[in-house]
Amino acid sequence: MIGSVTGLGVRSEDNLQANIMDYGYHGVGGPLTVTQFPYHPPLSYSILEAGKELGYGTADLNGRTHTGFAIAQTTSRNGSRLSTARAFLRPARNRPNLHIMLNSTATRILFDNNKRAVGVEFVHDREIHRVSVAKEVVVSGGAVNSPQILLNSGIGPREDLNAVGVPVVHDLPGVGKNLHNHVAYTLAFTINDTDTTPLNWATAMEYLLFRDGLMSGTGISEVTAMINTKYANPKVDHPDVQLIFGGYLADCAETGMVGETKGANRTIYIIPTYLHPKSRGYLRLRNNDPLSKPLIYPKYLSHPDDVAAMVEAIKFGIKLAETEALSRYGFEMDRTPVKNCEHLKFGCDAYWECAVKHETAPENHQAGSCKMGPPDDPLAVVDNQLRVRGVRGVRVADTSIMPRVVSGNTNAPAIMIGERAADFIKRTWIG
Repeated sequence: MIGSVTGLGVRSEDNLQANIMDYGYHGVGGPLTVTQFPYHPPLSYSILEAGKELGYGTADLNGRTHTGFAIAQTTSRNGSRLSTARAFLRPARNRPNLHIMLNSTATRILFDNNKRAVGVEFVHDREIHRVSVAKEVVVSGGAVNSPQILLNSGIGPREDLNAVGVPVVHDLPGVGKNLHNHVAYTLAFTINDTDTTPLNWATAMEYLLFRDGLMSGTGISEVTAMINTKYANPKVDHPDVQLIFGGYLADCAETGMVGETKGANRTIYIIPTYLHPKSRGYLRLRNNDPLSKPLIYPKYLSHPDDVAAMVEAIKFGIKLAETEALSRYGFEMDRTPVKNCEHLKFGCDAYWECAVKHETAPENHQAGSCKMGPPDDPLAVVDNQLRVRGVRGVRVADTSIMPRVVSGNTNAPAIMIGERAADFIKRTWIG
């Protein structure tokens, strides 16, 4: 799902469909346009009906309830994705106090003897550059690069820094720890779909001229669902599984896209995703070269509860494909045994436990590696204003500060974190 909205700060939002969404949960007039894509394939509506058949209604999942099925709103404008660069950065690019350096890699923060940030080092055109810092540095490299920058700067576990020869500025054990992600498993199905218009020059021109038609959507990936396994707490509205849908519903012969077999049979995917992982991994530096890739140990599914919940999520995905609402599409699951799981009966719990471990599908929702927490939390890296503990003049603003990843896509929550960081910075320096 591209830029799906799960908890965007209301102030940043310009919701073009606010009148049909839950009142009071969405904003208008902000720089970030939020709306559904214009085109919805017929299968999208059939999936919503299948959800109702299993007891889940359609809902504004960013509104009063978080459980149910929906055609998701996205951060999009005129039928194409709206990035944060387009929404926030481009309108400000001519400000005299903003300089944008493309093709540059931040390597480390420079500190004085009082552990105050005084500069930033970066590489551009294969040359090292340094810029001085008058007030503070905001690190926003994501859940992998933000801890990597801190570690390269000498902020992190002393023993890990000593092991790779990085001088220690401040011993902060939590940097790079608590790394986690949503994990998923991909169920593949072939269907008979004669409802979807194939991609051709006419649909391409419709998109180019009017930003409408088949190319102005993302197929069934626009649909999502938040559902509960038996492990979710039934007393609260806090679903533990998200269903993501995918696969092309276009004419492969004309477009060259994957996702279609012979005739009208097309391949689509139901992707159950576990939202509340207990497994935690970590990352550390490979060496003292700041341009080296870090060593990442994700440790997905290392906690047995995550495996058990994934099995239940898979069984729900299969049950969804077997609903009356989807019967006319003739869903047939790919029953090819997962390698190393052939000795187990296909479809039993033991088989799925094996399958999710051998064909784990992590989402791009990494979080937690610069955890926000109180002073007595041994893994806390930043405080409640995103300031890095133990040094002065450094904040982190991205999903790495989440103690636990949010129950959904992380694009909009990451924007909200940036929005809050801007508030903290203005409050500190402007008042």
